[in-house]
Amino acid sequence: MKTKRMIAVLTVAAFLAVSMTAFAAGPGKKPDRVPPKLQSAILGNEMLWDRPEAFGPVPKSKRNLGKQVCGAGKKAIGYHPKAQDEKGKTFPKGGFLCAPK
Repeated sequence: MKTKRMIAVLTVAAFLAVSMTAFAAGPGKKPDRVPPKLQSAILGNEMLWDRPEAFGPVPKSKRNLGKQVCGAGKKAIGYHPKAQDEKGKTFPKGGFLCAPK
């Protein structure tokens, strides 16, 4: 019983460490040539980007779209013109990396 509990605690701790590292990486100075892809979160039902560092800054022409995509309480902090959904299909208008305001 203690072993199972320890494994569960270590799994959650590893997930949190990876999540914090992903957000700490943030967008780069320009979009990476390899696009980021959405993936299912380990916990919960929210989708996460596999490579947040692959995003570049949000262009001025895309800021309003970024506000719409990210929604209330969040802001677009990164943009990639060839970001992919969880099936590897490119979003027609690109993808946004969102963060809490």
